[in-house]
Amino acid sequence: MKESDKPNLFTYATSELSQDAFICGLAAWADPKFKTADPALHQVASDFIASLIHRHKPHYDVSRINSVNVERQVEKLDVLIKIIENSDDKLAILIEDKTHTDHHSGQLGRYYENATKSFAIEQIIPIYFKTGYQSKFDVGNYKTYLRKDFLALLKSGSERVKNAIYSDFLSHLEHMEYVVNQYSVKDLIKTDGSNGWDPDDWRGFFMSLYDKRNQLYEVTEDDTANWSYIANPSGGFFGFWWYFKTIQNSPFTPYLQLENDALCFKIEVKDETKRQESRGEAYQKLTEASSQLGVELSRPTRMGSGRYMTVLRWKGDYRSQKDNKLDFDATLENLKKAQQILDTAFPQ
Repeated sequence: MKESDKPNLFTYATSELSQDAFICGLAAWADPKFKTADPALHQVASDFIASLIHRHKPHYDVSRINSVNVERQVEKLDVLIKIIENSDDKLAILIEDKTHTDHHSGQLGRYYENATKSFAIEQIIPIYFKTGYQSKFDVGNYKTYLRKDFLALLKSGSERVKNAIYSDFLSHLEHMEYVVNQYSVKDLIKTDGSNGWDPDDWRGFFMSLYDKRNQLYEVTEDDTANWSYIANPSGGFFGFWWYFKTIQNSPFTPYLQLENDALCFKIEVKDETKRQESRGEAYQKLTEASSQLGVELSRPTRMGSGRYMTVLRWKGDYRSQKDNKLDFDATLENLKKAQQILDTAFPQ
């Protein structure tokens, strides 16, 4: 949905602490003692607690819950929800809450280790809660709870719950979801010839591309594809990298990377002494393969000499368009063609 005409609390309360507070407030309503105070809000809160527990214990009987105690910033953990606290059946829901930042410095492991001092491993429900722009996560024992999950839960109670803060937060998440899905209906090129997409469009496109990457290749457990914003001295870009090819007895690894509207054929060379030689070999093989397949590539302005180097680029914009809007399926075909160039240049 588009931004509302009326003020929204969470337009101004944008920090993770504000989101922590909303999560805590909602979870607290799940305590059975509030069942009659606001039945609709209590039910959504109970469903919320159930959805967190069922991430780890899908068959857990939530009707057993007779107490919910919510705490904030316990040994730096964002949210700790204690279920049936004074019982052998107690549970501890650990929530590390993020909006647009990522976990760091081993914090998830520390929070989990701290929890084992008071709870048995089978009693711990670790949740990585992320409402911002998500790429690939490595969260260990934690299960992810993403914006789409929270949106589905909050929407389920939107007709029944009459609470201004609840409505504002739901509207806030809906707007976040709305803006990253506008890439599919926006013009690729503006009338002045410049790119028509803004950062939210690139986020939405790469999120969708990552989710649908199984249409490009067979996804395996050790898949190294990912997307993110890459900061650099030139101003940075949104990138999506995939299709890494391991070549026996070769000093370099070729792969593909999208940098906003540029499709780059890249190599990684760890050994400094092999970089110039690898760049030349990759350039020759990719040039021959693209010529064989009838695909035009162009040499980058600057070849580079670091660990990660762009050897060639797809000539022009790799995004296919129809009426100046993205043709997603045709764009996938272009990406498959790029993969075919790698396969031809570097056969296994």
